[in-house]
Amino acid sequence: MNQESDKTARKNRLIILLLFLVFLAPALGSWLLYANRDTVHMGTTNKGEFVQPPRQLDLSGLALSKDYFAHHQTLIYVSGADCADDCRHALDVMHGTQLALGEQNSEVQRLYLASSPGAAKVAADAGLTVLDASSKPVLQDFGADASQYIYLADQNGYAVLRYKLSDDPKKILIDLRHLLGSGG
Repeated sequence: MNQESDKTARKNRLIILLLFLVFLAPALGSWLLYANRDTVHMGTTNKGEFVQPPRQLDLSGLALSKDYFAHHQTLIYVSGADCADDCRHALDVMHGTQLALGEQNSEVQRLYLASSPGAAKVAADAGLTVLDASSKPVLQDFGADASQYIYLADQNGYAVLRYKLSDDPKKILIDLRHLLGSGG
């Protein structure tokens, strides 16, 4: 009889231990992930490169309303000294991406910031906002290599993602569709 009670006691301890582990393991796992959030990279679904840190664009001195970014995602290109082949390619990609959104194309706007008065004279199509941003503080927000990227700004005016001009333009489209809620 003593053996039988030892087996029952062992079985009961094992059940209690398993129940304890079942309820403790998720809490312990989530705490470990939280404690190591800087070293554990879970991956993201975006195709663009995050702008680190996200920068709110300083539009002071530009002919834009205060609510320019409100209710729109904005594709931004900052040109170099002139609008050469890369510039025209970037503007074509932005236009094509907006058109590819179909019915949602009104939720995306395009902004071309020229870093010289000569570059601002590019032939603008309908829907492209062209501004001469030379000697304006907004260009400092982008950095020296800005003409190599197309930027995506959110509805609060923060530049949050950027895409290399050499990347596949579909990456921009996928991210925009995701942000606008129509899937990828």
